[in-house]
Parts: sequence; C-alpha cells; structure tokens
Amino acid sequence: MKSKETIERIYITKDDFIKLENNVRFQEHLKRYAAVRRFCFGSVLDFACGCGYGTFILAVNPEITSVTGIDADEHAVEWARSNFDHPKIQYRCESIDSLQGEFDTLVCLETIEHLDDVSLIQNLVSRCKFKSLIISFPDKKSTHFNKFHYHDFVMQDLLDMFPDYLLYHQFKFVDVQFVLMVPKPAQAPHHIFRNLHDLR
Repeated sequence: MKSKETIERIYITKDDFIKLENNVRFQEHLKRYAAVRRFCFGSVLDFACGCGYGTFILAVNPEITSVTGIDADEHAVEWARSNFDHPKIQYRCESIDSLQGEFDTLVCLETIEHLDDVSLIQNLVSRCKFKSLIISFPDKKSTHFNKFHYHDFVMQDLLDMFPDYLLYHQFKFVDVQFVLMVPKPAQAPHHIFRNLHDLR
C-alpha cells in the first residue's frame, strides 16, 4: 500500500509541465481579452494584435462596428488573416509611429512595457483621438527576468502618461493591472481636475 505522502505526489515530466504551463498562459491571455471586450464600442484599434485571437474575441461584441488589428510582425499578421478572419476585422502590418486614423476605443494589452520609447503610444493616442483607452500592464516588477520588458509601471505612471484622460475604472486580473480612461471634458474648468492625482 502506498504511503499518504506518495499518493499526494504529482509525477509529471518536464516536457508535460511546460505544455501545461504554456496552456495556462494562453488561457490567461484569452481571459484578458474576454474581460475587456464589454468595455469596447464603435471602431476599435487592437494595438499589437499578434496572431489575431484577441482581435477575434473583441469582434464578437455587437457594440463594436469594426476592429483594426495592427502589429509590426508581418508573419503574425499573415497568421491572423489566415486563421482569425471576421467581417468586422482588418489586420494591418504597421508600426505605431506611422498609424493614422480616428478610432473610438484603444485596446492595448500588455504592450506598453515592451515600448522602449513610451512617447510613441502617447503620440498615437493624440493622433487618433480615442474616446476610450483600455490599457493593461504587469502589476509587478518584470524587467529583471523578462528581457523584452523595458519598464515596470504603476498606476500613477499611466495617469501621468495620458494627462488629457481621466481614469474611470480599474481592475486587477491575477498579476495584470487594467486601466480604463476617457478624455477630460474639453470645456471643463481646469481646477476641477488639477488635483485629481492627489485624490488617489
């Protein structure tokens, strides 16, 4: 008869473990897109859309009229076009600094920490006149173990990065922080919002 200690052991090979871990990571990515699609509307820009599965998840929302998925990786964009086509979706291989157009909603999930120069996304937001920003980033220090991450952000960094927008909702999903922002009213007196950061 096996001892209690032996029965509670989980014997698994390293290869099987890696497969399971990758599957968990993929499931988390799906959940993140599913969590934010209810906040999207109108024309949506999915910035750094990768292989397109997240863009496809967004397109299911009936309040979304169109989704433009952009990514600088040509192979990823071709994969998205081949595997995640949808009548509402257009995939484009384009860099952030050349993108033009106006959109209602920006979806930018776990991307800003990959930008060495964050002014690129600030300029994008200024050019495209979004009515809503949905941005997520790791809610932990990650630059010491992820060589593709240039920044470790906190909430205040996002508020400072987009001073013309107001935070109207935030939530945490596992170890990722989500912020939802809308433009400050153009005609509102400056003093109404000047101490907004102090209220946090």
